[in-house]
Amino acid sequence: MNFDIQLRFQPSAAFIGILAELNEQFSDWTDGSYDWANQTVDFLHAQPSPRFDEAIFKPPLSQRAINDLLQVAIAVMAGNYPLVRDYLREVRFAFVIGYPRSGGSYLTKELLRTVGLDHTRVSEVLAHDGFPDLRETWYDWAGDRPYYHLQASIFQVAEFLVIANLYYRRNTARRTDGFWLAPKKMHKLVSWGASFKMLLGQGRADYLATVRHPLPTCISVYEKSGGLPPDGLFPANAPRSAIEGWVMTDLMHLGFSQQALARMSYFEAVLTSWSHFYSRMATSGLFLGDREELRLIPYGKESLEGVVRDYRNRFGDPHAGPESFLVHDKAKNHDEWRERGDATVAAVSALWATLGLRFPALSLD
Repeated sequence: MNFDIQLRFQPSAAFIGILAELNEQFSDWTDGSYDWANQTVDFLHAQPSPRFDEAIFKPPLSQRAINDLLQVAIAVMAGNYPLVRDYLREVRFAFVIGYPRSGGSYLTKELLRTVGLDHTRVSEVLAHDGFPDLRETWYDWAGDRPYYHLQASIFQVAEFLVIANLYYRRNTARRTDGFWLAPKKMHKLVSWGASFKMLLGQGRADYLATVRHPLPTCISVYEKSGGLPPDGLFPANAPRSAIEGWVMTDLMHLGFSQQALARMSYFEAVLTSWSHFYSRMATSGLFLGDREELRLIPYGKESLEGVVRDYRNRFGDPHAGPESFLVHDKAKNHDEWRERGDATVAAVSALWATLGLRFPALSLD
């Protein structure tokens, strides 16, 4: 029995932008003016969406990328994982996973430096969280997408795998172990943890999970988003940043209405989202096969710089020390939320323990 199906593929702005960079036609994302990993400045940034005509797909590199993309996308949808693994046989990913504002940007930046790249010359869309867009919900909230969100996510997965393969081969040196190392901050990987891990294959990627106490995390989230709202409530009617949008999605998955979120304390919203994220991580499948493949990294100078040193010893210049990690902890400014924050950590730790997992000890002292 045969079925005919139609697939709707529209290249994402991220894919087109990085492809244009590789063809040296678009430099706005990588001119060195935007430091997405800046440790001392919190600011909102609207990345320009590239606009190109069909000519962008004519160069030989673009033709190769499109051809590879279609083959990989169909392989993912068809379950032909051997083809995907063979395509990526000389690439090893280093995925940095963790709740936002937990040191992941610093770690990603330092991993890029390890492979010889200036992070300000690597577009945020390639290095950072938003692309590929992985979600547990296959449709958008309004239900008005003209195709399954699952299909869109699969194509973005293929876009990312292809563009990362081409980018790191073109712009970095092969490591002494025979692989090109491809760092990627990937907050959304918890949505497809087991599937992604098994698609790439056991032992074919590094998984680095950063963990920070939820109270200073919340403070850093609101600072990154423009400050604590004057009324102290979560801005559900007008999220100001991608992170606030993710918080809103997390809580809507838990059954909160938008109206209820608009009446919720900012701290309560982020602490609940933080708890949701690390609870999902425990059951995401990231521990599948070998629990030691997921490395848990508590937020802190010694732990984060230690990871960088490990990678420099393995893949880079062991004499090139990491940039100093600056610890930002303003929890004392909101001491009234300390008990609630500690209780959140204790609850998540207890949940992990019931599953035979150990959650890192987190303290504000």
